[in-house]
Amino acid sequence: MHNEQNYIDLLIANYLSGEASQAERDELNRWIGESPANKRIFEETQQIWAKSQTYFAAPEISSDREKIKDQIIQQLSKPTKTVSLSTWIYRVAAILALPVMLGIGWYLGSAEISSEMQMCEVTALKGQVSKCVLADGTEVWLNAGSTLKYDAALKGNLREVNLDGEAYFKVSKNKHKPFVVTTEYAQIKVFGTIFNLKAYSGENKVETTLEEGSVVFSLNEGSTIPVELKPGEQVVYNISEKKITVGKVETYLHTAWTDGKFVFKDADLHTIIQELEKLYDVRIHLDNDSLLKLHFRGMFEYEQNIFSALEALERTTNMKYRMKGRDIWLE
Repeated sequence: MHNEQNYIDLLIANYLSGEASQAERDELNRWIGESPANKRIFEETQQIWAKSQTYFAAPEISSDREKIKDQIIQQLSKPTKTVSLSTWIYRVAAILALPVMLGIGWYLGSAEISSEMQMCEVTALKGQVSKCVLADGTEVWLNAGSTLKYDAALKGNLREVNLDGEAYFKVSKNKHKPFVVTTEYAQIKVFGTIFNLKAYSGENKVETTLEEGSVVFSLNEGSTIPVELKPGEQVVYNISEKKITVGKVETYLHTAWTDGKFVFKDADLHTIIQELEKLYDVRIHLDNDSLLKLHFRGMFEYEQNIFSALEALERTTNMKYRMKGRDIWLE
């Protein structure tokens, strides 16, 4: 039996693009007539589709739609989580019109388009992880609290995107058109590779971890010599100290979040608190700053709740916690 959510996505996409068979039209009409909610999904998706026609040329839309359809078809037999009405609408809109914004991971974050700049923005809200596919076939995973901005068509001599947060990139190879990721303090240039970049605004570090291929890391201010990484290496820029360090790392410790896991090895409490706040959308306070000296190793599953994480910390230390709303105190 069809996975209903993905199957209806395809029915609506085929109908609005003029590719639906009569049998598909009849089936879609029956689905629309089943409930007011179904009718609303169809009408709002239709509005998004109509507006998007001014942003992209027909050949681009057709090409991108076919690429994304293939990905959805591969997912039809897999179970999916319940998604909100607005998420469903944007998923269908992505099939139809946009070269990105299709959430085929855990969640689809918010997505916006600027008609003047033809800029796209994809956001993974706190407590969520999003995955999207760019027009050139590059796959991007966004960790909780991250935002990716880019020109929808990736035009020009560079494929340039802007990141605030953490993202895992599988970049489509094109030696004639380098892929560049720009953050607040640094820039990463690649031709086709797999790497993780962590650059949250408000945090004191920018980290790039290379899994496969090669990347060149450079500061925006150009005050240091660019650093070229080899697989298994990580470059860290300490913002307050204006210091760059390079070393070998266990890459999975820095990319496990794409599998829904937070894995840490000899991590200090400050680092763990930062991750838990993004992951569970909470605020964590310390009654005693000496707790920051504690180090931990272990793993949290993204699907676990905050209580499981706090209880795991309790079991390995003498810490206790109390909670009120989204505020947590550790003592």
